[in-house]
Amino acid sequence: MIRVFILGSRCNMKCKFCMSVEKELDEEIVMSGLRGMNSGDMVVFSGGEPLLYRKLENYLKFAKRRGLRTKVHTNGTLLNSCGFLDLIDVVNLPIDGPERIHDSMRGDGHFEIVMNAFDLRKEFTVTTVATKLNVEWMEETAEIINSLGRVLNWKIFKFKPKGRGKKYRREFEISDREFKMAINVARRVADVRVLAVQDPDEMRTEVVRS
Repeated sequence: MIRVFILGSRCNMKCKFCMSVEKELDEEIVMSGLRGMNSGDMVVFSGGEPLLYRKLENYLKFAKRRGLRTKVHTNGTLLNSCGFLDLIDVVNLPIDGPERIHDSMRGDGHFEIVMNAFDLRKEFTVTTVATKLNVEWMEETAEIINSLGRVLNWKIFKFKPKGRGKKYRREFEISDREFKMAINVARRVADVRVLAVQDPDEMRTEVVRS
């Protein structure tokens, strides 16, 4: 079983394409969900930026006591100040293209922060949000991911105009055809498994949100 807890939309970045519209998840909902999982299951904490939530450490400790594998979806900016990395088995980081393209979407200097995070002794997955700015750069993105050598899989989300991203539909939205072509390129070049997410609200993984 894989169960994803979206802790809320709080984040220390302001990416214009952000699709998050979540309210903060109640602690008891998280704890109840963790109690319903079995040893060996994977629990994923996402946001927003989950490392901003002070209760995350307690959730991770409880999960490890239950024998769960733990994963955190983070933008990477707070990993160096995180005092409980030993509780996280898998770290998911964003790579939205080569440095210039990535930073145009996420902010100057963010690509370097993400690349440095791969120096941690962890297992990693990668996510990409496919938009007008990076849809033509999937081959180069795949080559970057190949060079890292420590990525379990690569999940590519099609931009959806919701949350903050709703205001920037014209700037980011791509067609279904463009998305399919980008996925085909990624799968042709990438050495890792590529997962395509056409609609983030229709993921098959069990998602717990407020």
